[in-house]
Amino acid sequence: MINDSNAQMYTLEGIATAILMIGMVIFIVKAAPLTPLTASYLHQSVEEQIETWGNDLLTVMDYVPEDSLNSQLKQSIIDWKGQEFDGQAKVVPQTVNLTASSLKDVFGNVGIAYDLELSYSTSSGISTRAMLWNGRPSDNAVIVNRKIILHDEDMSANPTLSGIIPDMDSNTEFYNIVSVRLTLWWI
Repeated sequence: MINDSNAQMYTLEGIATAILMIGMVIFIVKAAPLTPLTASYLHQSVEEQIETWGNDLLTVMDYVPEDSLNSQLKQSIIDWKGQEFDGQAKVVPQTVNLTASSLKDVFGNVGIAYDLELSYSTSSGISTRAMLWNGRPSDNAVIVNRKIILHDEDMSANPTLSGIIPDMDSNTEFYNIVSVRLTLWWI
């Protein structure tokens, strides 16, 4: 039998090359769904676009004009009477109707459904109530949030809301924090 150390080296190089090739094939196969032409990538980019629209709309609705004390979003919360408005039904009061119209104008024309819910602290935990409800969201729904701080002076304008959202600190001007949750999904 011939003892050749070069043959052993070639064998080890062949095994190492085979392992590297298998590793590269696995890496390429796993990376393939992340290309811009695959469905999962498109689905992810659509969800990101909807999330951006939702965040932008809540930011615009939370802007306080110079001639006003409250933003459109905060004023609609203050004027809200605790009712859940279904779908595209008539909404009262006018400030809540303005919020509903803004959502409908931005999302309704492109086939995006939405739910607008308010969450706030109570003595027993967090309570959530729907303000605008268009149905149960699909599995690919996107949720965006915005926090609105309420003060005692805000609540004096609407005693009905005072019965729904409790005062979390009666010793200060702070009343409660409302988390506005906007859920968006394609229909």
